[in-house]
Amino acid sequence: MSTQPFSSALKELTARNAAIAAAYRGWAKRLPPGPVSRLASSLAEQRNELGKALLEIAGDRSLGETVVEFDTEPSTLTGVDAFEGTMIDSKDLLKNMAEAESADHELLATVAGAALPASSAIAERLASEADSARKRSVWAQDHLDLLSM
Repeated sequence: MSTQPFSSALKELTARNAAIAAAYRGWAKRLPPGPVSRLASSLAEQRNELGKALLEIAGDRSLGETVVEFDTEPSTLTGVDAFEGTMIDSKDLLKNMAEAESADHELLATVAGAALPASSAIAERLASEADSARKRSVWAQDHLDLLSM
């Protein structure tokens, strides 16, 4: 279990998001045209939107001294390192994408919960972003399931 000030947690999430979005864009360009490359490209765009939302939230000073308590150390969750390397195949990529998005769901939900006492509007926005991450995880898992058939 670890605790961080809200502003630090947002900075960490923003950096993680930017790195994973860049990895998705890179894989979208390297893969042959098809469903997996389109999914990677789409998820990269959605992560760009998440990045914009996180920057807007970071600019809001209503959260003051809010502290976020993570059950799992954020650095141990699936991150950009899962997308590095040249020998990754589509199945591994989709598995890593599903895990990274699921991890983001967990992180964003935790940060949303921490924000709730100070700002219900920010908590709702973060909860919405957490739900979007869950959906992205499901999409990646669905693509993986179809590819495995």
